[in-house]
Amino acid sequence: MLRFSLAALGLVVIVLVGLSFLPKRPRAIPESTIYLKGSRVTLFPQSDPAAVWHFTAPEVSYLPSRRETILHGIEDGERVVDGVTDFTLKADEVTIDARDNLRGQSMEVHLLEADWLLRMQGREARPVVIDQERGKFVVPILDYTGEGLGAVNHAENVSMNFDLSDYEADCEGASCVNQFEDSGNQ
Repeated sequence: MLRFSLAALGLVVIVLVGLSFLPKRPRAIPESTIYLKGSRVTLFPQSDPAAVWHFTAPEVSYLPSRRETILHGIEDGERVVDGVTDFTLKADEVTIDARDNLRGQSMEVHLLEADWLLRMQGREARPVVIDQERGKFVVPILDYTGEGLGAVNHAENVSMNFDLSDYEADCEGASCVNQFEDSGNQ
């Protein structure tokens, strides 16, 4: 009886070892798009663990094969860091890619602490990108207003940090205008 049990156990081990060498089947990813209506989406970017994004959108679509989420008609978007909202976002359509970056052809961001309103536009095949890892807005066309600024402010090919501490614009071949209000102190 003991020999029979050991032989059966040995046979099971051999079969399991043999199965472990079989090629793995590819994971099936659905080809279709998943649609949600009237959704609230929360994003926890891996490259910015202190931040949490909240979006309310009437329609959301998810493309599993590309690992992209598309938010249509964002009614309410906000970025929260350590429990405090640092900026809000409105857009007709924003794509959250596999690296948690946001991109779209047109976005409006209100930086709450600076009280600046950024109207960001893409150009042709270059969308507006909110790069989570670098903490930057990458913007082909930027018009902005706010506290301490004049009425007309326009820049192109802009890259700037979320906190405005690093700002670069390439206005070569473009007309850039930056106005600041005179505070009266000299």
